[in-house]
Amino acid sequence: MLWLAALCAPAAVAAPDDLGAELQALETLVWRDPWAARERLQALAPGVPQSDAGIRALYYQQLALALQYLYLNEEYDAAVAAGLQAVNADTPPHVRLFLALFDAVRVRREGDYTRAADMMLAAASRAREVNDQFLYVFALAELGFTQGMAGKSEQAFPRLQAAHTAAVAAQDRFLLALVNESYGSVYGYVGEYDQSITYYRKALEEYAAIGYSVYEAEATYGIAISYRYARQWDKALEMFRHYRQLTEVNHSEHGRYSSLYGEGMTYAEMGDCAHALPVIAEALAAGTPEDFKAELYKRQAVCLARAGDAEGAAAAVAAARAVFDKLQVFEGTHWELEVDRAAAEVAAELGDMARAYELMHQYHEQMMTLQQENASERLVTLRVEMENARKDHEIALLREEARIDALELEQQRRSNQLQRMTTFSWIGVTVMVLIFLAWQIRHTRRLREISSRDALTGLYNRRFIFQRLQDLTADLPLDRAELSIVLVDVDDFKMINDCYGHPVGDRILQELAALGGRLLRPGDEMARVGGEEFLCLLPRTSANNARMVAQRLLESVRHHHFEVPGPGQLQVTVSVGVASFGAGCTDADSLYAAADSAMYRAKSGGKDQLYAFA
Repeated sequence: MLWLAALCAPAAVAAPDDLGAELQALETLVWRDPWAARERLQALAPGVPQSDAGIRALYYQQLALALQYLYLNEEYDAAVAAGLQAVNADTPPHVRLFLALFDAVRVRREGDYTRAADMMLAAASRAREVNDQFLYVFALAELGFTQGMAGKSEQAFPRLQAAHTAAVAAQDRFLLALVNESYGSVYGYVGEYDQSITYYRKALEEYAAIGYSVYEAEATYGIAISYRYARQWDKALEMFRHYRQLTEVNHSEHGRYSSLYGEGMTYAEMGDCAHALPVIAEALAAGTPEDFKAELYKRQAVCLARAGDAEGAAAAVAAARAVFDKLQVFEGTHWELEVDRAAAEVAAELGDMARAYELMHQYHEQMMTLQQENASERLVTLRVEMENARKDHEIALLREEARIDALELEQQRRSNQLQRMTTFSWIGVTVMVLIFLAWQIRHTRRLREISSRDALTGLYNRRFIFQRLQDLTADLPLDRAELSIVLVDVDDFKMINDCYGHPVGDRILQELAALGGRLLRPGDEMARVGGEEFLCLLPRTSANNARMVAQRLLESVRHHHFEVPGPGQLQVTVSVGVASFGAGCTDADSLYAAADSAMYRAKSGGKDQLYAFA
């Protein structure tokens, strides 16, 4: 490490008094330009060993502060350790608390969020005791950010509110920006991306105004991430490129691989695999951290599968699993579970729908379990906090009663006041719990809806429609039942993808889904059950009426002009198979098999036609 090497380099050693004065003079530079401050501090390194403990602690505190957002983690860890070692009874509380807070940041980077949060809370409490408002706000902002990372947003927001109140009172623009940046992060973790971007932009404006360029880059990256998760791809790419420009000035390796990671993930998520694959490859070669690599491997796998590279896709999925096997801290988290989702998407792209369904079902089951566990943990936390609050009130009441035992009237008045406070606290906590439960129920319903929908077309997916078909046929009387299905397959779809590209094919599938939705009647249901295959479920519909619906759909597709990027308009045809519940088709499997057979008869008969199973 450069700064340790500087300790051994021949240089003019500053006297202890001079070193202390120079460190004081560097305070502003450490915030405004950490890279320049790092170089200046390295130049002062030869005089540090001869200095007293107080000067050494101050030196390493400033060095750690400069290194915190430069992501030179080994240097940072060494500086924090050396600073803590230099701390003694005479070390000023400001320096001591800063080093304790930096140690908590180190623990957080190792993935131990619970321990890091406890350390940050202790630092904030001690800062308040010694009336150090700057460190109090700084510690609360870091604590809120840490709790947000750990998925404990219900704890993070009150911390950040307290930090914001103190920052406003202090009228410190940097602290306000720091709190707003933490707000942006936590809102991003709970999926409120508009709020996240709003707070990040507030932080960005303040950082730019006061000239804190490294912090400005961090806020820019936060905005880019939120735009990416909000699926505003162009804005995300613009901010990732801006972030790279901000960090290239100092040749930051972290800035380079972070921007490559962001761009690669964005291109992959927007379906632009042609741009995504080379950027992902560059990011993987740029020294990206292991947890970042796992995310890149997931996206790389799907893109390789779309390109027909089954072997490469399988290798990418295996690489993602290998990363999580090494990083035990992510075991059982949604990051690890999403490997199954990536594998399901790979299987679907390669045409193995059975395997895709199995993996996607496994993924959704595990995600539901994880969310239920997280909800349970949060409720336990709330109950513990409520119980602690109740005990605190009881203790306060007993002390008050013992102190004013002789003053009956005052005792009664204070007892009543305390009861009202307790009642309001219970009401408030109860309302919070009810709101949380309502949100959880709504979120669960939303997940169920997502799990039943096809991501590309918005139609129902194969799993949902087949379960619906089984439910309808389960108790249907054979002699007076009316139930029909229509199976639709796009003709020459592979040729369309090969000639015009997958984005054009995707657009055709989306328009075909919209066209079918307009033609079907209320009560009818349509689903995408394969790559270019759709199933229409027609309850209370006879064979003749089903044939009429199918004929209408066939002709509508034949005469429809599909608006697609590139060619402008394409003519597309479909082959349609119709089957109705009755003799020979008495359950879901036989009914679908009959429609599938009819559809293939239509295909073999020249395409662009329908065939009804008899």
